[in-house]
Amino acid sequence: MATIKDIAARAGVSSATVSRVLNYDQSLNVTEETRRKIFQVANELQYTKNRRQPPREKRIAILQWVDEADELSDLYYLSIRMGVEEAAAERGYSVIRLFHSLDTNELKNIVGIIAIGKFGDERRKLLQQFQLPLVIVDDDVLANGVDCVVADFTGAVNQVVDFFISHHLERIGLLQGTEKTSDGQPWFDLRPAVFTQAMNRLGLFHPEWVFKGPFKPATGEEMMTTAIAQLGDQLPDAFFATSDALAIGALKALRKAHIDVPHRVALIGFNDISIAKYLEPPLTTVQVDTKAMGHQGFDRLAQLIEKGPDIAMKMTLATHLVIRQSTPQKH
Repeated sequence: MATIKDIAARAGVSSATVSRVLNYDQSLNVTEETRRKIFQVANELQYTKNRRQPPREKRIAILQWVDEADELSDLYYLSIRMGVEEAAAERGYSVIRLFHSLDTNELKNIVGIIAIGKFGDERRKLLQQFQLPLVIVDDDVLANGVDCVVADFTGAVNQVVDFFISHHLERIGLLQGTEKTSDGQPWFDLRPAVFTQAMNRLGLFHPEWVFKGPFKPATGEEMMTTAIAQLGDQLPDAFFATSDALAIGALKALRKAHIDVPHRVALIGFNDISIAKYLEPPLTTVQVDTKAMGHQGFDRLAQLIEKGPDIAMKMTLATHLVIRQSTPQKH
């Protein structure tokens, strides 16, 4: 079984650095490249924090809706999975990791499934057909009778809008990420809907200030470049990006256009990925405790495994707006 020392040797860093990265120590100053390399080596060596060999009957499957390469490029989903694995190890459960694929042979001797991501009706029904305890993390499927863990998107977006308004920034644009479920259907993201409702309530919504595209830095750059070209002097005074990836690209476009952030355009992202505080300027963003989401997902799964079927529950975790230099600091 791999150890922290094994990971450190292969990654070319100290054991202390590996330990702090795998424990999501936010005070550690390492590059995103180093962080990804450590997680990649940990994955390759099948590292788990608890090296005890749990009983065979206490084995769960973790199903990711992204593939391994995408998981490493987006630490949001990797962090959720690591949270699940940490909680499972502490309770004496072993795990198998599945990416996209799912068949009966892979689920032999499995006592439960945690699915991370957006799976769509077709894949969700398939998961339910296995008749195993099931929890889905990062998608609200309570209406379908499935236990789930989600972040408080409604509260988070309202907090973003309130923050801008309190700083006298009423001309607010939206950089909206789009994605599809694992079975190819458009995924409904609650955040743009909440933003639109909040801005309409204030009489401040402008559809021409909304730009859409995949959750990628390159898309964020394209969105902001388009906004600058199309709107000119009417460019909004602030933008809310529904992911840090989009915000990173937007910052790049604003920098290329010599538009001052935050004095001309303020910017808020979403997720508080580790690189957010190292951007120029450091990014104000909504912090989502992905590790806690993983913990809660496993805790609920363990309840279902150990106590039997129960009424489906949705666990909603609070978010936190982290104020940095991409927005005004004072009222």
